[in-house]
Amino acid sequence: MVPNSIKLSTDKKSLQIAYDEEKFLLLSSSFLRAYTPSAENKKNLNSPDVEKFSGVLIKKIEKVGNYAIRISFSDGHNTGIYSWDFLHEIGIKSQIS
Repeated sequence: MVPNSIKLSTDKKSLQIAYDEEKFLLLSSSFLRAYTPSAENKKNLNSPDVEKFSGVLIKKIEKVGNYAIRISFSDGHNTGIYSWDFLHEIGIKSQIS
């Protein structure tokens, strides 16, 4: 699901991802860091430790083609590429938990 816009909060602690019909997801930086889809984190995606990353902020967001973004975090991590589908999937998961 391709978002209409992605906005970084001024405190760099969350992303607001807007979709059609005024639907949006609000994802915290610690949640996004815990769910990073990078190769070294693949084994942790089933039970990520969000608390472990509670102080981590988002430093930069870069568009990757027409299908994803790369997020650089304050702890130096920047290798995860978040596809639109992956962001939507984990965003829905965050709303349920």
